[in-house]
Amino acid sequence: MMTKYYNIPLLILVLIAAVIAFVFWGMGLSGLTAPLQMGDIYLTKSIAGLAKDALFVPLKPVMYALIILSIGASIAMSRGGMGPKFVRVVGFFIGFSLIGVFVAVFAHMLFPISVFDTPAQLGLSDTMSVEPIPFMQKIYGVITSPLMISIYAGILLGRALKSLEGQHPGIGQQADIVSDMFIKGFIKFLWITIPLAVFGSLTLALNRPGGIETLVKLSKILPVYLGSMFVVWVLMVAISSRILGHGLGFMGRALIPQAVVAMATSSSMATLPATRVACDQLGANADEATPFYTVGATINMVGTLMGLTLISLYGMQAYGLEVSIGDRFVVAFQSMVYATSAAGVPSASIVLIQELLTSQGVSGDFATYITAIIITIDTLILDRMRTMLNTQSDSMSTANGLKIYYKTPKTLAQ
Repeated sequence: MMTKYYNIPLLILVLIAAVIAFVFWGMGLSGLTAPLQMGDIYLTKSIAGLAKDALFVPLKPVMYALIILSIGASIAMSRGGMGPKFVRVVGFFIGFSLIGVFVAVFAHMLFPISVFDTPAQLGLSDTMSVEPIPFMQKIYGVITSPLMISIYAGILLGRALKSLEGQHPGIGQQADIVSDMFIKGFIKFLWITIPLAVFGSLTLALNRPGGIETLVKLSKILPVYLGSMFVVWVLMVAISSRILGHGLGFMGRALIPQAVVAMATSSSMATLPATRVACDQLGANADEATPFYTVGATINMVGTLMGLTLISLYGMQAYGLEVSIGDRFVVAFQSMVYATSAAGVPSASIVLIQELLTSQGVSGDFATYITAIIITIDTLILDRMRTMLNTQSDSMSTANGLKIYYKTPKTLAQ
């Protein structure tokens, strides 16, 4: 039975969970948000709260473990250094990411709209402490955050495994197998917990005074979020068209099928076969391109860094923090680093929002609220757009880097 459940697209499961939440709200079942008690004895939080926590309570430790293991396995499996081809491809990874940084920062500057409820509106004013944090203290908070420590630990694990390769041949490959199994288990975990979190978060939001207004306000982020990512996509296509020597129609025929798969699956890993085809269509030999776009599916997250930047900046704004131009770029570059550690599976990067917000002085309670409320539209819309941008950057960066390396024209396969 569970096998059949896992075969249902996550989008369908999320839509069902959202519909159930709205139906129960329409029926007036507000008891779902009340703590469970036996007489005067408090047993546990509400059913809606438990459903929300099914994702958010275990997500951090699971994500940290996944980061450590996947980075460690990647380093243990690596062979040789960064060759000239890889350097060129990575140059485009970084270049497109920097474009995403600047577009996200200026999108927030141009549209400083109110997206989230304030702590006072949520009844969290007693936990609110809006005090300016010195710039260097923010930087220190970033480099010593639990997420960064997980990245450091992954690097150390990889180097340790690599040092054992002489005594235990194949240990890197074994670590990679364990990492793949972990990712597969993580996907099944998300398939169950994301619909529960959507149901719980929506139920809690709808049954709070002004709940509908909260969701309407949240929808204001969509034009900025989607519009800024579309601008970056257009810029990437224009740059790649110039480098590859292809017209925009050619680029569209090569890239749109990949974009459709990415938006349908919300997973960089699941889009890898379509990315291979896109690279081939753009003129890069598919076999030669495989190592580069595969690495890109793990570390090249243009859409993710933009999404993290925008959501975090709007969250800081709602919390009452003064967000200067310097703060915006700190958050954007922090998002750029954090995004490289996000697993290429649906909505896995959502936990990083809490890390970003708390490192910038936002209270844990409010950071949890931002993460919980954004999940209501993340799987439906936001994650699909950033996955599309992530994977499109993978294919274009790979084709551009190899074209620069060879400097020879190639044509679309007929």
